[in-house]
Amino acid sequence: MFKKPILLSLIIFLFFMSFTSFIKNKTRNLEKQIFKLEKEISVLQKYLNDAETDYTYLSSPEQLNNKLFNLNSEQYTTFERERLFLSIDEFLNYKVKEAKYHIKNKTYEKRK
Repeated sequence: MFKKPILLSLIIFLFFMSFTSFIKNKTRNLEKQIFKLEKEISVLQKYLNDAETDYTYLSSPEQLNNKLFNLNSEQYTTFERERLFLSIDEFLNYKVKEAKYHIKNKTYEKRK
């Protein structure tokens, strides 16, 4: 009769101990995933900031005028239609896709 409560206590203790270990491992895996995603977000934000700066600088009328004035007619080449953006949103979407593509390729190359 004295052994029954001890056995029950031991079973409950082992259950909670294994349950705690399981939860701790899940939490650690989630923290690793969050860290990876935060790192990827920071890289994408850097690309986005660079893209916004490039777009602002290159799309100002003074800069375009200066570039066209300084280029000889032989050096002047036209852009393909796909490289012209009608708004900054289109440009940013393009740069985000490009950055994701570069990140994906870098991780693929590392796996090889």
